[in-house]
Amino acid sequence: ESGGIKKEDAFISLSKIFENPDVKLIFHNAKFDIKILVSNGYDFISKAKCEIIDTMIAAWVLNPESLNRSSFSLEKLSELKLGLVGIEFDEIVQKNQTFADVPLEKAIPYAAEDADFTFQLWQKLETELSQNNLSELFYNIEMKLLPILCSMEIEGIHLESSELLSYDKELTEKLSEIEQKIYSTVGHEFNIASTKQLQEVLFTELKLTPEKKTKTGYSTDTSVLENLSYVNPVPKMILEYRELAKLQSTYVQTLPKMTDIHSRIHPDFIQTGTATGRLSCREPNLQNIPVRNESGRRIRTAFTAEKRKVLISADYSQIELVVLANLSKDKNMGDAFLNGIDVHKATAALIFGVKPEEVTSEMRRTAKTINFGVIYGMSAFRLAKDLEISRTQASQFINSYFETYKSIKDFMNEIIINAEKTGYVQTIMGRKRKITYINTKNKTERAAAERIAINTPIQGSAADIVKKAMIDVSDELKNTKSNAKLLLQVHDELILECPDNQEEIDKTILLLKNKMENSVKLDIPLKVSIEYGKNWGEFH
Repeated sequence: ESGGIKKEDAFISLSKIFENPDVKLIFHNAKFDIKILVSNGYDFISKAKCEIIDTMIAAWVLNPESLNRSSFSLEKLSELKLGLVGIEFDEIVQKNQTFADVPLEKAIPYAAEDADFTFQLWQKLETELSQNNLSELFYNIEMKLLPILCSMEIEGIHLESSELLSYDKELTEKLSEIEQKIYSTVGHEFNIASTKQLQEVLFTELKLTPEKKTKTGYSTDTSVLENLSYVNPVPKMILEYRELAKLQSTYVQTLPKMTDIHSRIHPDFIQTGTATGRLSCREPNLQNIPVRNESGRRIRTAFTAEKRKVLISADYSQIELVVLANLSKDKNMGDAFLNGIDVHKATAALIFGVKPEEVTSEMRRTAKTINFGVIYGMSAFRLAKDLEISRTQASQFINSYFETYKSIKDFMNEIIINAEKTGYVQTIMGRKRKITYINTKNKTERAAAERIAINTPIQGSAADIVKKAMIDVSDELKNTKSNAKLLLQVHDELILECPDNQEEIDKTILLLKNKMENSVKLDIPLKVSIEYGKNWGEFH
């Protein structure tokens, strides 16, 4: 405000632009700017009527493979697409200063150049989106999702820190217990976190066979310790120790420090963070909290509803397998879903040649591993390792799987042939991903490229569906003036907060079921399971 415009006057002028439906507002990293406006007292999300364009997201839609975050910076893209090099932020903002400290005569050229580069960049990207048939995906999915993600981040979710403080004490005791067990098995104390000391214990004292060599000696990474666990109990204990120690430092001790004055935590949802189109999440990364085990459940228990409110979880059931059944048009898999049969049980019955009622839990576990493994192009070697069976048996399982689901095999072959011809694969909404090494002579690189080619249409289509559902749910919440709010999206699950009265809860559940199951019309329909409770740990 030193010689500049008063904040209130700036908002009066800006609001005329923001609230005009005929205006197209071009940002680079819009979410950042919108949140700055909101934190300065202008409620952009509910007031703005203009069309939002984000050149950062446009660049990512066109080239999702560039997963280095800086490759989508305005600076890099201006240089790459426009051949322009601008004033560096560091040139005008000194150490320990903010942009507010920059004198006007320096601030104006920088800000004007920023806007000019963004505008020129959009002219280029708009044409490229159109040429690549990506305009519809960009406008109708990514741009509609952007303000929803802003709202979710601003809203945040309530964290019950006391829950984590008591779990922290339990974990410290548990880690100490595992430590003592390791020491008594080895016969002396050592620093478990020291790679050098661990190498000494495992490979010199316990005489275990090393696998991989690194610059600092033999590797003690997770895959090595998993293999060594079959021959000695110490590596297994070290794995458990590492997992719990990581959860303790990453979540249990860190989450309470991340809350605002209202005890709410505000994750950052990243639209440009994956090559498949899925959202990623950081600060904190909620997607890395273990899903199936007790420690993950304990951490999620700390994410709670506010007083007089409940959390509602709406989770797509096996969305990737439903997508696979739809894309491949496989009759056997499609019938299992259409008849409401447990698809893993149905797969087990078919590959083991038994009646569904004769399927044991062991058979179902095998079938489940194969069902999900196939989506990720799992090899017989990997399946054998996961199921602790011989490679021959694993190959037989994979062969009988593809005999059972012949159309899935045909669909996968077709994807690879198309990728070889065109150099890319696409999702049900036309999202494209380049498959760089699909025609290489290098066998390892080619196998990896084929796995990406098979997985992307499945995972990417599931991501498209979840995003479309988020848009439909948000629109309907707005249209019905609902008091429920969308807070989180993790994997295939949406978490909402809703007033704790039965009528409102029932209404929200109905809305979620209707919008999520019908967000995309498929031959084999999507199914959503919905639960509500006081904390996230109560669900599934």
